Amino acid sequence: MFEGYIASKFADKMFEKDVFKTVKQHAFWGAVAMMIPGFGLTTIVYIFVLWHMYSSICEKVGISFSDHFWQLVGLGIVVNIAVALIIDVVFSFLFFLKPFIMYFQFYISGKLFVESLKHLEIEK
Repeated sequence: MFEGYIASKFADKMFEKDVFKTVKQHAFWGAVAMMIPGFGLTTIVYIFVLWHMYSSICEKVGISFSDHFWQLVGLGIVVNIAVALIIDVVFSFLFFLKPFIMYFQFYISGKLFVESLKHLEIEK
């Protein structure tokens, strides 16, 4: 019984590491996209990388993104509004650190999305 508890805790930690590895990878690519001059396309790249991260998280968790599209889009929008507002207000004066800010924004957004998925009523 105790061994099962330890095994499940270890499995949960490995699963969380796998999910947050996805978050970190997408945060890295979002930061890289901010370093390259986009000539107005950086917002499109940002949106693409962000929603790809959300769909990858859902895939790893075992939730069909397309089956629960509207719930997950609503959740993603709420998470992004909260994260973007807070981070942009706090770091707006550090415009020269845009890639770092973008990495931080993606990372926090991914973590909040995962935590919110835990509380969302979705059947797998």
